[in-house]
Amino acid sequence: MTPEELSDRPVRERVLELARLEGFVPVRIASAEVLTEARTAALKRQSDGMLADMAWMTEEWLTRATDPGRFLDGARSVVLCALPYHSEEPVADDGRVARGRIARYARGRDYHRVFEKKLRRVAASMRTEFAASARATVDYGPLLERPLAALSGMGWLGKSTMLLVPGVGPWVLLGAIATDLALEPDAPLAKSCGSCNRCVVACPTGALGKDGGLLDARLCISYHTIENRGAIPRELRSKFGDWIFGCDDCLDSCPVGAKNHASYPDFVPVGVEEARPALAPLLRLTEEAFRERFQGRPILRAKRDGLVRNVCVALGNVGTEADIPALVAALHDVSPLVRSHAAWALGEIALRTGSDVARQALLANSDADASVREEIRAALESLESGIDRDTI
Repeated sequence: MTPEELSDRPVRERVLELARLEGFVPVRIASAEVLTEARTAALKRQSDGMLADMAWMTEEWLTRATDPGRFLDGARSVVLCALPYHSEEPVADDGRVARGRIARYARGRDYHRVFEKKLRRVAASMRTEFAASARATVDYGPLLERPLAALSGMGWLGKSTMLLVPGVGPWVLLGAIATDLALEPDAPLAKSCGSCNRCVVACPTGALGKDGGLLDARLCISYHTIENRGAIPRELRSKFGDWIFGCDDCLDSCPVGAKNHASYPDFVPVGVEEARPALAPLLRLTEEAFRERFQGRPILRAKRDGLVRNVCVALGNVGTEADIPALVAALHDVSPLVRSHAAWALGEIALRTGSDVARQALLANSDADASVREEIRAALESLESGIDRDTI
């Protein structure tokens, strides 16, 4: 734009326009103030162990992430940008094939890649047009977007800890651009969840606590299926249902925006396999096949062994006798993590179906790894007693 054109248009409106031209909606502006309340809450979660093994979220990291001025020196404003992703649920028509579920945000392109290009273009235009400093991030940088988005009036923080946007609900992905431009901030919304408790009730593991508003990652399906690199706690596995990457149970229960199925096109799954993949074939994925199949998607974050481990757990919950051969083969997987969870799954299916094939496969196995042997022992023990071994 020419200097004459700029003089006729406020800088704030031009910044909003730049973001909207990239397809972001809604777009709001927050002041770059220290997020004192969010910092206190985050540090308490960290000290209470609720961040599980996410070791990068140290006290120092959380302190930085709640101060936009440390994210960008001299920051005075933060531009919050959102994209919706609440696409319709694809329906499979292949009868009784056991299928898993992938969280909606991960059914299309990796949102980091989508946001990065758009945010960088907006930040570059801000630097060029206004000689401003501007730094963008999605969710990998040390900046907590949700409390900033709430401060900007884009939505409010629900009992699920998700940002709830009027008319859209929790179905938005967020990006942020910190800048030294002094842009007039939007006002926070005077809204809350009131007495609604649906997300708290919907959480299968109780990760939101009895009152909500505080997420314990140690109990969260999303944490375990994405970030956890070890064994999924045995007492939680039966509560995971068919989730193999992330979990939308608290989001699906939210009445805010429930009927709005708007989604940015890049986040819409091509077909049912991107949203509800058949489980048994995933057990055969090699490292190379895993990377090829999920290239450009967030699912790569779980790593090959993590995803196949998750598939074993899902089959333990929803699999049938038809899935036993695939799980028996998984008892010989290269990864002890996969083998141990395959043993658990075989025990669960045998408990449901009375299958002697699964029991004999467990009896015949003499794995060299202690963790696998322990899972086999526990599975056989529960079969002998005829009760769910999660209670052992």
